[in-house]
Amino acid sequence: MITPTFHTLTQLQTWLQEQGIDLSQWGQADAKTIASLWEELQNGDCVLQADPPLRISHIAQIIISRGEKLLIEAEQELGDGRSRSRLIPPSEKMRPGEDIAAAAWRCLQEELNVEPGEATLHLESYRQRIRELDSLSYPGLRTRYIFHRLNADVPGLPNEDFWRDNQAFSLGDPVRRQRWSWRSGVLSPH
Repeated sequence: MITPTFHTLTQLQTWLQEQGIDLSQWGQADAKTIASLWEELQNGDCVLQADPPLRISHIAQIIISRGEKLLIEAEQELGDGRSRSRLIPPSEKMRPGEDIAAAAWRCLQEELNVEPGEATLHLESYRQRIRELDSLSYPGLRTRYIFHRLNADVPGLPNEDFWRDNQAFSLGDPVRRQRWSWRSGVLSPH
């Protein structure tokens, strides 16, 4: 695996263009900006692989259920006012060396404002799933997602759709807040 190294955002942009990735849609509609990818790389939230270009990201996903319904992030409101549909469980990019429990707690705190005493993680439910697809966040950049899933009980959440401010927004995350919804049949079991 060839891992390219970049010292500046401009070097990253040049490399992506040399790889034939069209950046004209980045920062439009549901897509994030090249600055967001740069921030992910700087934080260790993902790595890039060359030949062919591939973004690799480890994702902690927390499965929270109420009866037959699962908690799903229905929508994100970005800092620039754009909104994008998500339809995924609470999720957080894992940091280098971070274990699933630490990532899960960070996810619950940043995404749902849930503190450790307000939830129970079921570590025995851990399972991993790998999917490779074209990224909605970075059009044209193929991404391998390595999902690390855990079940959790979070009894204090509202029963109806609700908004939560993203606690990491002020730290550079482009997502200002999320709308959460209880939905049936939106997630495969594995």
